[in-house]
Amino acid sequence: MATIKDVAKYAGVSTATVSRVINHVPNVRQETIEKVNAAIEACHFVPNFVARNLKSEQTKTIGFLVSDIANSYFTIMAKALETQLQQKGYDMIVCSTDDDPNLEKSYLTQFLSNQVAGIILNTTGQNIPFIEEISQTLPMVLVERAIDSQEFLGDFIGADNYSGIFDLTTHLLGLGHRDIGIINGNMQVSTGSQRYAGFVDAMKTYGITVDSHYPFQYNTNSFIEKGGMEAAQYLMELSKKPTALIVTNNAMSIGALKYLKKNNIQIPEQVSIMCYGNIENSELFFVKPAYATLNPQVIAAKAYQYITSRLEKKDLPNRETIFESKLFTGESVAPPCTSSF
Repeated sequence: MATIKDVAKYAGVSTATVSRVINHVPNVRQETIEKVNAAIEACHFVPNFVARNLKSEQTKTIGFLVSDIANSYFTIMAKALETQLQQKGYDMIVCSTDDDPNLEKSYLTQFLSNQVAGIILNTTGQNIPFIEEISQTLPMVLVERAIDSQEFLGDFIGADNYSGIFDLTTHLLGLGHRDIGIINGNMQVSTGSQRYAGFVDAMKTYGITVDSHYPFQYNTNSFIEKGGMEAAQYLMELSKKPTALIVTNNAMSIGALKYLKKNNIQIPEQVSIMCYGNIENSELFFVKPAYATLNPQVIAAKAYQYITSRLEKKDLPNRETIFESKLFTGESVAPPCTSSF
C-alpha cells in the first residue's frame, strides 16, 4: 500500500501538506487540495485513522460488504457470520453498496482505514485492480460473485448459478413452455452472466435461440425488488406475453410477484413463475413459488471457515467452494395457459 511519502512525491508537495489536506486543515489552497486528492486516488493511498489513536494497529474486526443488505438472503448470512465470528472474539462491520462501484470502493477504503483484520466481499465486479491490491496484504473471501483475476489472493464461495437456472428452465420446458421470460440482473457480475448462460443453454436444448432478438428478456442494472417489478411489467405488457417467468434472484422475484398480484394476473393459471433463491417465509404465501434454493447459512459457515483460517495463516493458496442448488417445484408452475388475458 502507498505511503504518505508516495502521495507527496506524486503531487509534488511536502508530506506536511498532504497531512493538512487529509485532516481538512483550513488555509490550504483549492488547487493544492485538488492536486493532493488526485495523487491520493492515483496512488490508492488509504489514510490510517485508527493508527493515530492506537499503539497497536491490529483490530479484531471483519468487514462484510454486500450488494444489498435489504435482501433477506444477505441479512440471514450476516447474522450467521456475526454469531460465529463473535465466538472467535471478532466483531463485524456490515455495509451495503447498492451495486454502486464507487460506493464499494469507498467502503473498502473505510475498512482499510479502520484496520479491519479481513474482508468478506460480495463485489460489484468493477473494482478488480483495487481488490487485487487489497488481497495481497489482507485476508479476503469473495461470496457469490467471483472476479476474473489471476492476481487475486483469497477464497471464493458461491453456488452453481449456471446449473440452477438451467434446471429451472428445463423444468418449464418439460411442462410445454416455450415463450419463457427471463428477468436477470447485472450482467457485469458473475452471478448475472452465469445465470443467463444457464437459461440460454437450456433453451438451446429445445431448439430455441436466445439472443438479442429474443423478445422475452429483461436485464436490470441490479438484483433488487424494483428491477423485478419493472421487468415483470415490461414482459407482461408485451402484445405476445410469456407463458412463464424465470427470475434470477429472490429480491427481484418479490418485485415480480407484487406486479402480478397488483394486476390480478393469476399464478400459475395465467403465468407460471420460478425463482432462483428462496423467498423468506414463502411458505406463508397463498401460492408458494417454485425455486432453486440457496442456503445463506451454509455460505456463511464456509465464509467463516475460510476467513478465520486465512487470518491464522495468511499464505494459504486460493480456495473455492461451489454449492449445488436444489430444485423445489412449489405451486407456481403449470403447463402453459392457452387462453389470452
